[in-house]
Amino acid sequence: MTVTRRACIALAVLALLATTLSFSLPAAASHGVLSGIVTDKDTSQPIVGVCVTIGPPARCATFTKTGGAWTVSLEGAPDGLAWDVGFFKDNAGCLVTPGGPSCAYGTPVQIPGVIVNGATTVNAQMVRDANAPPAPQPPAPCVTARADVPTSSAYLPNITKTLGGPTGFQTPFIVQNTGVVNTTMEISFYKFSDGTCVKRYSVDRASGTSYAYVPNNDVTLADDSQFSVVVRSYGAPVVSVVNEHQGVGERAEALSYVGASEGAKSVFLPNITRRFFGFVTPFIIQNLGTQSTTANAQFVSRTSSAPPVTVLRVIEPGRSQFVDPNSTPGLVDGTAYSVTVTAADPIAVVVNTHKDSASEVHPVAYSTNGTASGAQTIYGPYAAKNAQGIGRISTVVVQNVGTIAASPTITFTPLGGGTPAAFPLGNIDPTRSAAFDPRYQNGDSTSNVLCGPSGASNCLADGEFTFSITSNGGAIAAAVNVISDATAMGYSAATKASARVFLPNVTKTLGGAAGWTTPILLQSVTATSAQLRWYKFSDGSIVHTQTVALTAGAGIRIDPRDVPELPNDTQFAVVVDATGGTVDAIVIELATGGDNAMIYEGFPASTP
Repeated sequence: MTVTRRACIALAVLALLATTLSFSLPAAASHGVLSGIVTDKDTSQPIVGVCVTIGPPARCATFTKTGGAWTVSLEGAPDGLAWDVGFFKDNAGCLVTPGGPSCAYGTPVQIPGVIVNGATTVNAQMVRDANAPPAPQPPAPCVTARADVPTSSAYLPNITKTLGGPTGFQTPFIVQNTGVVNTTMEISFYKFSDGTCVKRYSVDRASGTSYAYVPNNDVTLADDSQFSVVVRSYGAPVVSVVNEHQGVGERAEALSYVGASEGAKSVFLPNITRRFFGFVTPFIIQNLGTQSTTANAQFVSRTSSAPPVTVLRVIEPGRSQFVDPNSTPGLVDGTAYSVTVTAADPIAVVVNTHKDSASEVHPVAYSTNGTASGAQTIYGPYAAKNAQGIGRISTVVVQNVGTIAASPTITFTPLGGGTPAAFPLGNIDPTRSAAFDPRYQNGDSTSNVLCGPSGASNCLADGEFTFSITSNGGAIAAAVNVISDATAMGYSAATKASARVFLPNVTKTLGGAAGWTTPILLQSVTATSAQLRWYKFSDGSIVHTQTVALTAGAGIRIDPRDVPELPNDTQFAVVVDATGGTVDAIVIELATGGDNAMIYEGFPASTP
């Protein structure tokens, strides 16, 4: 039935609900805009799909959208005019058909003579039909949390749904059961804007298997929204990884970080920049404690030329706050910093590195986790110099996280094995950082002396490598930046190796031949071989078990496309068990188009 016919029928039964309406009239504006929200009078829930008419009710000017919101521009019309505003939801004829079906909201709401001066708000409440089925009650968005102590927890500082618009940031996450028994995961979402809990639910998973959640597929979450998430596991320990996506086609960007399980009262960020060759690195701090805490972020310039800057954030339990270097007073454009974040309660930090302004032809972005503690020796399963035919290179930024000076040496070993090449990084004072750029002699970009493709005592050869960094002095941490002209990835160097590593999300041509495939970069610290168990996401079954040979100090690439036993277009959880020593691993996630490239770190376990 058309709106015109609905309006005619409705005239006999029209209820002018003046007491349910509100409108405000700002005094001045360049042109008129009408907007508002339509809700159910009894439940106060928003009503989606309401036809909004302006003037005679002959056609719909717009429809209410998510949250019951609507907007109509009256640009070109002079201020001070009176407009009739109508709200029609369902076929009013249902009301005059005894015993007929109800359309829930058959009685329209009409507001004649709304004077429009600039931006004018017209809200309406509609009454549900008397013979309509009971209105569906909204699900309890945040049920009461369990009071018992969880086996383990995973904290995700930054989860979003269409943040910034329909192609804005969305962040699917994966949680893997790393124990030997089944577990129940309680998952809680907290709004960035005010810290309120908006969603809490539970899922069960078997040993070794993973659970995946996609915010954009969840109609209970508002669009253009941002959350911190806490996963509490009851029965077995869990680990988690978050994939952040923005844009489409050649402007697609992909970032990945891992959830924190414990947090620390000091977290180290080796590579934070403000408009540094186009890069900026906002970071998100999450409170993992049980009470409000104040996080103190101390910025120290890499070159000592800029003064130190301190930033404070007050954060409630489980919630997150961000720090944006580009808008932080006192920080200097074109400067790279190391940052130490401290708090009285445990915290976790995620760094999002962006070079994606509207003027960038190839926008890129990547994520890294802050490091909770350093070590005398740290490990990186992947580094590159002019690699893979796209000029991919890896800069390694090392931070002294100790209390005495550090003198680190970085050693690169060709992927698959070969002769190592070692380079000293000089002295690094506590809290400061230094960068190794393989394009330059001794990794020193300030020398402006480029290396050729061949190796030398002061130059790393072109190729792909694993690396380790050993410090004489203070403990160290490192951020690894893996970049090319059109892609960027990053990860944090491992501060310990393990006999077992968990990889929550591994895929083979997921979504088709051009879809997501995730090679594993497996570095042997001392192990001679490793066994990989591939669990299918869909049913938790073990699809394949394989054994790979390893050389201590070197690494290998395991590409799912090279494993014929694995089905295409499939998602897996993988468990790696080393023989004869320890290993470290990362997963490189790749798809066709734009900056669809990201890395996350494997999760070490102390015992198999």
